[in-house]
Amino acid sequence: MKEHLIFYDADCDFCHKAVLQIIKADEEMLFAFSSLEGETASEILVGPNAHYAKENSLVLVEAYESDKRRYWIRSKAAFRIYWLMGSLWIGWLCFLPAWMVDWAYRLVAKHRHRLHFGWERPEFQNDRFLP
Repeated sequence: MKEHLIFYDADCDFCHKAVLQIIKADEEMLFAFSSLEGETASEILVGPNAHYAKENSLVLVEAYESDKRRYWIRSKAAFRIYWLMGSLWIGWLCFLPAWMVDWAYRLVAKHRHRLHFGWERPEFQNDRFLP
């Protein structure tokens, strides 16, 4: 179904692990994925939305194939992903003001390249990944 698109840092082991967790939880296959540095990002994150590609953050584009796209970044994107998957127990946090929750997201994001805990980076060979 792939209604929404998640951009992530393809050079980050922690980000790969997060994508893998989303894929496992996304039973309805609502999400497609692409690298922030990829072709799809250069096509979608343009014009007034070009700054999202430079935010050093997870970026969620709701309804990415329509003209009614909604963009979410940092903790708002992460919690909105849960909301869209029906995980209301954590998804409701997407409705909190960003200043209340982004401090924790920024802290993890700042150190994410060091957060790998010996994880092996999975190779994503899946039709859910856009170039």
